[in-house]
Amino acid sequence: MITEKELQELAEFVSEGAPALSLYLDTDLTQQPKEKCKLVLRDLLDKVRDSASDKDLAQIERFFDLEYDWQARGVAIFSAAEQGFWRVYPLAAGIESEAHIGDRLYLKPLTHFLDHYDRYGVVLVDRESARFFLLHLGQIEEKSEWIGQDLKRHKQGGFAAARYQRHVDKQAEQNLKLAAEAATRFCQENRCKGVILGGAEETLARFREMLPKALQKQIIGTLVLDVTAPASEVMERATELIRSEENKRQQKLVEDLITAAAKGAGAVTGLADTFYVAHQGRAHILVVEKDFEADGYLCDGCQYVSAEPATKCPFCGGKLHKIHGAVNRVVQRVIEAGGKVETVTDNEALAKAGHIGAILRY
Repeated sequence: MITEKELQELAEFVSEGAPALSLYLDTDLTQQPKEKCKLVLRDLLDKVRDSASDKDLAQIERFFDLEYDWQARGVAIFSAAEQGFWRVYPLAAGIESEAHIGDRLYLKPLTHFLDHYDRYGVVLVDRESARFFLLHLGQIEEKSEWIGQDLKRHKQGGFAAARYQRHVDKQAEQNLKLAAEAATRFCQENRCKGVILGGAEETLARFREMLPKALQKQIIGTLVLDVTAPASEVMERATELIRSEENKRQQKLVEDLITAAAKGAGAVTGLADTFYVAHQGRAHILVVEKDFEADGYLCDGCQYVSAEPATKCPFCGGKLHKIHGAVNRVVQRVIEAGGKVETVTDNEALAKAGHIGAILRY
């Protein structure tokens, strides 16, 4: 599981001398045989063989022949053997297979993967207990379970039964309150981007009221699920909700971006303006189409990437030369500056606005 610190390290890495090799391979054996994965790998390495370092190629081939256990559904590898740089990140979900060569690592597919599989919490609750799950990078993990006081119904009727039932209801209320406190701690400790609640409708309505207002705002939906539901069912049902929520969130993000850019109020769209503000470190959120890439012009001095040719760099006066993969360069620049990258799929509005844009810090 890759951390933000590791992503920052990848973005800052520059290969000196021989170029670095960035490889993404779909190794999901539930969808294809291992032999096909190896054929795809061979084709990818053959395509970059003329440009890549022999040491990098040999190291990757050796890794898949002798070390890789083929348990993950995808893998990202970054290698610059001449500098002793080697990073492997098994991925819990499949990823599109591709290979890239350059002095900088190719991070666009990885940022898309991390953006698509953010951290979500699932809380299953009833009147006696609660279970807490974390969904991240295509995996589900049951992190903890909370058990309250057991509730038993009184079998006899009359006044005694009514009084006992009031006691049971009071204890159930206390159980839910304590479960809400445990849920709050769980979401804070695991830095959940959103929360899904599961249980009986009447229980969830009361439980939701007991959560802090800030956590209530993070709830993206509810599921009618028994607290004993298997993790596989929790994963399947929660993933549907998350995908729907992500689509809505990205639609709104693009709408806000385009509206703000049109008003000149803290956002820009299009290659030229986005490249410019990214170099200044002003891009708070870079919004880019998943498969969008473009050529650009790189300054030999300050590493500014321009969308258009120019006689000299507007920042340092240095010379510019044409490069491929300019969008990936800007992705790295934004990550280096502590910004966030949002990759968007099939958004017509963003395509019309130039396929890329940025919400600014200032």
